[in-house]
Amino acid sequence: MKDFKYCIWYCPDNNHPWNFFTNRFMPHLSLKTNLDYSTAINLFTKIKKQDIEVELDKPICHEDQGFHALFYNLKPINNPPPWWPKNPHISFLYKYNQIISPYEVHHLYSNMKYKKGLLKNLHIVKCSGHFTKWKILLSK
Repeated sequence: MKDFKYCIWYCPDNNHPWNFFTNRFMPHLSLKTNLDYSTAINLFTKIKKQDIEVELDKPICHEDQGFHALFYNLKPINNPPPWWPKNPHISFLYKYNQIISPYEVHHLYSNMKYKKGLLKNLHIVKCSGHFTKWKILLSK
């Protein structure tokens, strides 16, 4: 299984409709991945929490070492903060060693009625092992 180590995620509130489209993880924008714990804490404390409105662009499938992801690229935002990632996207579906089917892409695309969301919650997440076991360690 792909190990993303410690990650910093920006997420919408738990009641946002995007939460109903994932397979047992929070929809999120990964600001940083593959960090050690001390680096994650250091970066997390430096990021000023702010509400950022984002808009979904188009769904994309990606595979890396047997880890398959379905995500939406984000449309560019005005005046992004300095820590804004290159190629930002919101993840919705993960699988191990199985391709994401055209049906799954179509299902997400045709049922995604809410294209805009407000990212409000920052988390440090330990992303080791199966994605359903990833743990939020710190939030603001």
